[in-house]
Amino acid sequence: MATFNLEIITPLEVVYRGEAEFVKLRTIVGDMGILAHHAPLVSGLALGQMMVRNENKVEENFFISGGFWEISKDKTVILADDAMNVKDIDVVLAKREVEELKAKMEKIKEEKDLAQAEKSLQESLMKVQLGQR
Repeated sequence: MATFNLEIITPLEVVYRGEAEFVKLRTIVGDMGILAHHAPLVSGLALGQMMVRNENKVEENFFISGGFWEISKDKTVILADDAMNVKDIDVVLAKREVEELKAKMEKIKEEKDLAQAEKSLQESLMKVQLGQR
């Protein structure tokens, strides 16, 4: 099966760089999958899981917290706010973050601060969910 170049990049690091034959992830309009030679596309990413099947048919799963996705002729770039391989998720730490964020949210008065805390809570809950699989 044909492959394409894939990069998953955060502001801090390149999380993945390699050939892929299939990618599935959650965008702001729903789940999408791509194969090689997909039509060019730019889309916003939603919080969720991304699955990458490489040229050896090995599947890897990643946590993605949002960002953008650009598909060009032979290359796909994921510009993520935060991303990590699911196998690298520290479930104990993520659960601790969930509890700390819940306690913090009970004390927050301003709507802006509450929205940021809710976003962080959703990210930590997703890490727990993906890390326990």
